[in-house]
Amino acid sequence: MYKLATGRSSLWLILGLALSLIWSVPASSRASAPEPTKAPSAPPVQEKGGPPEPTPPSRSPEIVFTGKFFCSLKRSVPMPFKGTITSVNVKSGQRVEAGEILARYRLAPDATVQIQQRLNPPRLKELESKLAEVEKSMVSLEVKQRELNQLSQQKLAAPMSKTQTDREVQQLAKQKRAVQENLAQEKQLALEDQAFLKSQLGTAAKPGQVPREATIIAPISGFIIWVHPDLREGGELDPMRAVFQVGVMDPMVIRAQVYELEALQLNLGGAAEVTVESLPGRNFEAQLSRISWAPVPPPVWVPAGQEQPSYYEVELTVPNPDLVLKEGLKGRITLRRPR
Repeated sequence: MYKLATGRSSLWLILGLALSLIWSVPASSRASAPEPTKAPSAPPVQEKGGPPEPTPPSRSPEIVFTGKFFCSLKRSVPMPFKGTITSVNVKSGQRVEAGEILARYRLAPDATVQIQQRLNPPRLKELESKLAEVEKSMVSLEVKQRELNQLSQQKLAAPMSKTQTDREVQQLAKQKRAVQENLAQEKQLALEDQAFLKSQLGTAAKPGQVPREATIIAPISGFIIWVHPDLREGGELDPMRAVFQVGVMDPMVIRAQVYELEALQLNLGGAAEVTVESLPGRNFEAQLSRISWAPVPPPVWVPAGQEQPSYYEVELTVPNPDLVLKEGLKGRITLRRPR
């Protein structure tokens, strides 16, 4: 019993010493113990079918987009009549002046007949013949009217006969004026068509004098940027819309489509810098010359909807004195964002 009591006293002594050591540690040491870390909260889950979160606008001081180069002015040169090419005087890349002969061709027989019909419009002949008939009838009625007037003064003619003749003369006079007006219009149209025919043939043509050979003439000064592949000496071509294309290559223009948010920040006359992937190491100065006020229509395969963004077409003018820029080249445009 004495040993058991002694053991219990020793145990309580050890526990008391341990508790005294724990409470002797400073409170600051106990506060510095690390707290348990909390698990990070999961991001809020977006409900199905809800609108996506809007993307914040770019804070970059520049607006960058891509476009393609085009001639600042371009005209197609047609071959209006069927014929056989006798000579081709120019080639792609050659500079030409307005009115310069680009090619010559010999008119086909059916083209000659078509030109002859335009020089002698059948409608014109028909109106001239009709006017002659009306004038002949009017002369006869006027003679009859004078005779009836004399007889009426002598009271030898019935009043109804004179009245009927007067009405016929008035109707013929109206018909004559109508035919004369139509004839004048047809003559004016014929003169205008002859002038147009001269521009098509490259030379004057008169009724009964159709030239055997026609010429193709440059409508503006510029450079030959395209030649029809079948346009060569000895080739026979049907009438077509274009056998040449003449373009002004200095300056060039670059066209691009800009997102609606950035299009509203652009101003006419703004300076830009253009780089071309095909011309590494070259930078070109450009100036904003056109901003469309209507959005570009979306492609047919894109479903129309109010949630679809809009894009606007812009055009920049780029000097091209060394003619290194050509149609179809792709350029990267950089504009300073307005403050």
